[in-house]
Amino acid sequence: MKTEAHERFIKRCIELAQEALDDGDNPFGSVVVKENKIIAEARNSALHDDITDHAEIIAMRRAREALGSADLSGCTLYSNCEPCPMCSFMMREQKIKEVVFALRTPHMGGYSRWDILQDKGLARYKPVFSTPPNVITGVLEKEATEQFEKAGWTIHKK
Repeated sequence: MKTEAHERFIKRCIELAQEALDDGDNPFGSVVVKENKIIAEARNSALHDDITDHAEIIAMRRAREALGSADLSGCTLYSNCEPCPMCSFMMREQKIKEVVFALRTPHMGGYSRWDILQDKGLARYKPVFSTPPNVITGVLEKEATEQFEKAGWTIHKK
């Protein structure tokens, strides 16, 4: 179920994505929320630093530091765009309880292309992987799509 809080946090992701664009990187932003408060946020820096520096991974790393734990089971991760397979595996390992994103990426997403976020079979490999998180899609999809299109990105939908 989409809520006003979901929209507020996705708006922040879109702002972070714009910061990444303005800095010459890809338009991705992510926040990690616990008890309705942002505990970590990040924008993409994969083009400037390390290829694995996706916004979601940086945000999860910062959340771990803020909480002093690798267990993020009390957290929701927000992103302006569907997490890729690499980020999706990390979310399962970090035990993120909910993933909320604006824009699906059916050509490479960890939810709509590869079913990593909802793969119940991964949960057999405890304690490494958690049960699937709740996934909410399409929050401020129009706004996220407009941002990608303004940046010259082509959005491919199934």
